[in-house]
Amino acid sequence: MGKGADMFSYQQIRSLNQLEMTVYKFIISHPNDIENLTIRQMAQQSHVSATTILRFLKKVGYSGFSEFKFAVKQEHKQEAQQPVAQNLTPIKQFFAQLSDQHFNEQIERASAMAAAAETTIFFGLGISGSLAQYGGRLFSNYGIYSLALADPFRTIPVVNRDFHDILLVLLSVSGETEGVLRQARFYKEHGASTLAITADAYSTVAQLVDFDIAYNIPQSHNKVDRFTTQLPVVFLLEQIAGLTYQKITAHPAT
Repeated sequence: MGKGADMFSYQQIRSLNQLEMTVYKFIISHPNDIENLTIRQMAQQSHVSATTILRFLKKVGYSGFSEFKFAVKQEHKQEAQQPVAQNLTPIKQFFAQLSDQHFNEQIERASAMAAAAETTIFFGLGISGSLAQYGGRLFSNYGIYSLALADPFRTIPVVNRDFHDILLVLLSVSGETEGVLRQARFYKEHGASTLAITADAYSTVAQLVDFDIAYNIPQSHNKVDRFTTQLPVVFLLEQIAGLTYQKITAHPAT
């Protein structure tokens, strides 16, 4: 479903509960399988009930499973004219969000949190750790004081610290990595503001932090496409950095 972003609007996705979000992620992760599945097979493979699937379809504008499968079939016919090497549906869906006021308000709020902090610390592991370093360098290029951490085993200070002037930005695809959760708890307990950028709005870290921006792209586990794209993270970091700079220079500290 190369045009899957057109099938589900950001407003519709934002209305989904956790189980319905599971259905959505299954659909855009298995674009070539849906047409050949029964609703029971899809329910079994996505680990939800058929009732949940039907409730999801109603929320996104389909009267039932048959109508939805027909729409998928039409999508496949159109794509047969111009085959692509990679499923771009998740990226299209992400960029479709950018026209939604709510999503832009999230970016605005994140930049306000960064502008209010004396220091912004970025933290992530693996590829997210590399992006944390990018976030720190990006903010520094704007003249915003920032640091990047990528060591989850750093010893916790024995002396209590007051982190009320710090913003901790956590980058995590799953939002379930223990090292990320450990940092979130530690900084939050010592007064820091906490912001997460994740792929899952219902992850543990998303629920733990003060504010979360979820780009809602499914995680890939197959051998061909093993990694979830990080393009949304790069885009969000650049947007937040630019807006933070605008806020700071519009109201410089005295």
